[in-house]
Amino acid sequence: MEEACPLTLFSRRRYLSSRDVYQSFLETILQLSGSQIGYLHLVNQDEIALTVWSQKVFEMCSTVHANHYKLSEAGIWADSIRQLKPVIHNNYQDIDESQKNGLPAGHFPVISHVSFPILKKAQVIAVLGIGNSDLPYEQSFVEEINEKINRNWHLVEEKIASTEQIESQLLARYESMPKQEVLLKMLSALSNAFELRDEYTSEHQRNVSIIASKIARTMELPERIIEAVTIGGLVHDIGKIVVPSEILNKARKLMPAEMELIKLHPKMGADIFRDIDLPFHLTEMIEQHHERLDGSGYPNGLKGEDISLEARIIAVADTFDAMASDRPYRYSPGREAAVAELKANRNIKYDVYVVDAFLELLETDPDLQPGLMHA
Repeated sequence: MEEACPLTLFSRRRYLSSRDVYQSFLETILQLSGSQIGYLHLVNQDEIALTVWSQKVFEMCSTVHANHYKLSEAGIWADSIRQLKPVIHNNYQDIDESQKNGLPAGHFPVISHVSFPILKKAQVIAVLGIGNSDLPYEQSFVEEINEKINRNWHLVEEKIASTEQIESQLLARYESMPKQEVLLKMLSALSNAFELRDEYTSEHQRNVSIIASKIARTMELPERIIEAVTIGGLVHDIGKIVVPSEILNKARKLMPAEMELIKLHPKMGADIFRDIDLPFHLTEMIEQHHERLDGSGYPNGLKGEDISLEARIIAVADTFDAMASDRPYRYSPGREAAVAELKANRNIKYDVYVVDAFLELLETDPDLQPGLMHA
């Protein structure tokens, strides 16, 4: 069977967040152009908002959070915005350094580069850059890629509109629903769970809630999502009520059947809240917090954008606290091991933007310094 065109595959996919839409479109253009690195940044009048970087870039530098700067401060990589046409640099390294201002600190090496302005009604609304192709970028090829980008941008806008519509509906419910009602519904569901029998799990959930909310705030996500991951973190392991305490606290290695029972807890927890109308994706956070980007997680083996952003945030917070905290039956691997795990599997199992926000927090947030989270 003939393989579908990358743009066709992009048009068929369902996305859960606007960032996933931008990321996927950028990767599609890189595939079509045979390029190794790229970026897609939004433009609002004379300000550029750094939005997404290509997967290859993540191997060379960290992502940038909340980074906006004036077009006048951008170097030649943004000339396409000023000139309203694609700009080619096949020997980027030979260009005078004084002209390259505006690149983020720790920028990845650029050998060749093309930037494309994305136009709407003669106004630049975004800039997409590609670079480091094995072959020089020929003018005719660049024009072909430029045509594909601008002709298919409506697909990006349609998918963004779809995600924003869902977000708008959730926001309307969030703003119209009294906080007391949300809490009452949460308590009603929790009453079905009898009680939190396990002291470790209770403390762990509180820690995950705190860390997840801090990550979401560092990523400058909407207040509704910050509150969502705060609540989601508090109950993400509630499904462990179905697991006998002797298994949860077992000092020896679990038998295969016992491990399979443990792996049921995300789905069982989600089922507790499945029929409750809440203004955020609570069931997804609970059911997906052990899913991993590469499909190696459980219970459903979801991959990439099929995992909600909120669940990706809780996954990082959960992994860190679980590894950094002692349990009744074993000492923790430790903070260093937890950080090493997140770094090693950054952009493999864990969302790169979430991991980088968390690593930034470790450096800047006094509450996350050693010894304080569990004081």
